Amino acid sequence: MDKILLAVSIFCFLGGFAYAVRGLRAGRHHDTRANLFVMAVGFLFLSGTLYLRGQLHQRCPITTLHDVLIFLSWSMVLLYFVLGRSFRLSLLGVFTVPLVLVFQLIGLIGLMLETSPAAISGSAKKIDVWLELHASVSLVSFGAFALAGVAGLMFLVQDRQLKRQQLKALFYNLPPIRYLTIAVFRLMGIGLILLTVGTISAFLMKNAPIPLHQGLAIVTWLAYAALLILHATNRIGNTRLAQGAMVAFLLPVITLLLL
Repeated sequence: MDKILLAVSIFCFLGGFAYAVRGLRAGRHHDTRANLFVMAVGFLFLSGTLYLRGQLHQRCPITTLHDVLIFLSWSMVLLYFVLGRSFRLSLLGVFTVPLVLVFQLIGLIGLMLETSPAAISGSAKKIDVWLELHASVSLVSFGAFALAGVAGLMFLVQDRQLKRQQLKALFYNLPPIRYLTIAVFRLMGIGLILLTVGTISAFLMKNAPIPLHQGLAIVTWLAYAALLILHATNRIGNTRLAQGAMVAFLLPVITLLLL
């Protein structure tokens, strides 16, 4: 059943993305109720997938790489719905969905290749609350960093068109460039706060965290903290901040690949 729900979710996001791209090519993109409804339905099916995975493992569904990617795609969509419109970044969803779809497709392949539920079901031992907090909050922080990277990409696309004076249809559908700068900075800040909570909780777990993973978490924290401080003190401009947001997201990706 979890595979079916995830497949339906993928279909919904793919349909919403195709609809939005069609609007962009026609030069008339805007977040219609129909498009938002399709994405919301996809999010609900994605949430259902996580619920079933949680019931299977009897814990937060982040025990395998494909579960982690499904959870990360869920956190990205959740953050978009919660924060995107507050930053006036309606088009952020169009740029975000391709990455969400990649994570979901890998997750679906993983679900299809995984062993029988009986072989991977959760044990009866007591759950480590701090471990659950560390893993879940850290993944949500990665979702915020991913959105910051996507907003950074949007900034660079718009900045390039402005410098080359090639104002295509996409330019007129992008939010004002100042909103993108604010969004990149604030999303990185939100991600850093969440990562701080996740990193501190790791030291409170019953079993010590794996040194490599904890080291990568600290390096990631330092990288984003440095970008925020340098920008806040006017030592790097908006373009460097956007570039840094995209490059720094490689650190969470490496962390995920080493799970």
